[in-house]
This record gives sequence, C-alpha cells and structure tokens, in this order.
Amino acid sequence: MSPSLKKILRRIGLVCATALLSIVIFVSVVEYNGRRLDKESKSYADAAIIAITSHWNEKDLIDRASPQFLAMMKDPAALQSMMGFFESLGALKKYEGSKGEARIDFGGPHGYTLTALYVARADFSGGQAQITISLIKIDGAWKILGFWVTKHFFPGLPETKPEQRPKI
Repeated sequence: MSPSLKKILRRIGLVCATALLSIVIFVSVVEYNGRRLDKESKSYADAAIIAITSHWNEKDLIDRASPQFLAMMKDPAALQSMMGFFESLGALKKYEGSKGEARIDFGGPHGYTLTALYVARADFSGGQAQITISLIKIDGAWKILGFWVTKHFFPGLPETKPEQRPKI
C-alpha cells in the first residue's frame, strides 16, 4: 500500500471517528436534557392542573397561558363559557397525577421548540374527568399551550394515551 493511500485512509478513519464521537455526545446530551425536561414539565403540569381545577378560576388558567393560547381565547365570552362547563364538574376531590413527556422539536424560527403533553385523571364532586394539558417552554418558563377537560360520563371507558398527542 502506498504511503499516500495510507494517509488518505487514516484521514477518512479520523473523520469517521470524529463524526461517531459527535453523534454519541449529541445523543447523550439530548437524553440527559430530555429526562430533565420531563421532570420539570411534569412538575409544572401537575401544579398547573391542581391550581386550575381546584377552584376553576379563569385567572389561574390565564396567568399560566402561552401567547398562542391567549390568541385562541380572544373572546372573553368563550373563555367564560368554557370555565362554566368546567365548573359543572364541581370541586376537585382527588388528583391522580399526570402521565406524559416533554419533546424537543428541531426546526422552527429558533432552531428548536420545547413542548410537553400530559394526561391526568381526577375525581370531582360531579364525576370523573380526564385532563389533557399541552405546554410550551418560552424564555425559560413553561406555559400552557392547550387545556382540555373530558368528563367521563361512563366510568370504565378507556383513557386517551399521551402518545395520542394533539397537533401542536
């Protein structure tokens, strides 16, 4: 084998090793940050759900809302109507915690977007309900992107799974 061919093969090997090492580092960083994001977004989701559903106060929802959510809720009558439906569930009796995960979506105007989706079950004086909350991280703070409450009219019906993520 000629010395110039050895030199070329050595450089190709070095480039491949560098690329592989870069991929391993990237995956490790994403995995580490993913677990951290899951923990902090779940904590925020649980706290927000409890705060909002404890008294069904629209201020608790608005204070935690993202600009995107507020843009959808421009009509105060629609928000009051939604909160009126939620109030029909009555007082929060038992909260069972949320299940879901955070996500890093690459692309978009800032290079990436951090979102999360959680589904929770709760018992109210007016029956059981499933609460779905989607979050977005803006300027280092989690905000509510979407908030859905589904009353269980028939106990024992299957729940929506977090994998059945609404389009964000």
